[in-house]
Amino acid sequence: MRKFWLLTFIILASASVGRAQGADDYNKLEVYGGYSLGRFKTNVKSASFTSSSGTETFTNLCSTATGDMIGTNFQRFFCERRNFNGFDASVTYNVSKYVGIKGNVTGHFKTQTFADKFTPPGVTQTVANREHLYNFLGGVQIKNNDKAARVKPFAHVLAGVARYTNRQQQTLDLFPQFNFTIEDQVTSPAMKLGGGLDVRAGKRIDIRIVEFDYNPVFARDRRAKSIAGPFTNVSFTGQTAHNFTIGFGVVIH
Repeated sequence: MRKFWLLTFIILASASVGRAQGADDYNKLEVYGGYSLGRFKTNVKSASFTSSSGTETFTNLCSTATGDMIGTNFQRFFCERRNFNGFDASVTYNVSKYVGIKGNVTGHFKTQTFADKFTPPGVTQTVANREHLYNFLGGVQIKNNDKAARVKPFAHVLAGVARYTNRQQQTLDLFPQFNFTIEDQVTSPAMKLGGGLDVRAGKRIDIRIVEFDYNPVFARDRRAKSIAGPFTNVSFTGQTAHNFTIGFGVVIH
């Protein structure tokens, strides 16, 4: 992360040299808002559940043995890349014709229910998840900001933090004493590397045809924030979530 900020400083210092030249032929400020589709994977590598009976640890959440214990449908929460819907908003101040300082906020949301039936004894398990993932990032954008340019490809390198929250509720139809609710919250370092293509639609409006980004989130180990049910402690081993986003929207100058 230190190398990232050093590189950012060097780029901005270089851009300031030519800032005074042609100061009126490019857009100084850019505001973007649009839709974003996230393709996200879990930030949990392993999980431990402690109750009065002891501690159960799942070190390989994607194994067949784990699927037999927690349900193969619920196992998809840990092992598959899933779609999240959300928004992407940013403000960029251009210090030169080609270099800008960018602040970016994204939010992605997912509500999903997994159902599994265990035979025997014929128990139906339902797990309802409500997830939010926010990114608060800043960095450098490279783009031709000439007011006369019609087609404007761009690239950016951003870094900051991501805030993930999840409320998970399990219901067992035959054994309600084992029902539980867990709330997981974690703030982690994050980055966003990518770019896209803007096309001029008017004097002050561009259409962002597409933006595609790699959005790694470096999640740490943590305990569940709150627990209701038979467990006295739930802990998670964090891992890097290799996330991707794609979106489109409107740019205003």
